[in-house]
Amino acid sequence: MPASTAASTAAPHGGGSAAHEEASRQALIVTAKKINWKGHDVLDAEGRVITTVNAIKTLEERNPDLLNVHSSDVVKFGVFLFGLACVYGIDVLLFGATAEYVASLITGNWMLVLIAKYGIPLFFLGIEVLISLKIIEARDAQDQEEVPSYVW
Repeated sequence: MPASTAASTAAPHGGGSAAHEEASRQALIVTAKKINWKGHDVLDAEGRVITTVNAIKTLEERNPDLLNVHSSDVVKFGVFLFGLACVYGIDVLLFGATAEYVASLITGNWMLVLIAKYGIPLFFLGIEVLISLKIIEARDAQDQEEVPSYVW
């Protein structure tokens, strides 16, 4: 019994050694630093949100016409984007295999083959868009009875 009473008087806080207490203290410090860094991250994020909200408000005050977009315009441009995606898909189906075959004959590099398969149809899509813009320009000129210029 005297040994147990000596141990209880030597370590009144749970029987741990000084090294164990120091390790526990260091673990608490590390945890506190992690919590503190997370708190700093939250405060930084809140500051960025406030800055962004203020920037949006000043942009809205300088350009009030940006807020007056009619929903039919939004739907129209959404349909245009969907149409461009569909035309690109058709171009990939029409020209992709041929471009892939020619690129594989010219180079043996698989990366260039993939770029040709998807890049050549994108090039054709750009040409199609430019042609459609010229058609629209000529139609507008005809409506206004002007002589259209066909210079690229």
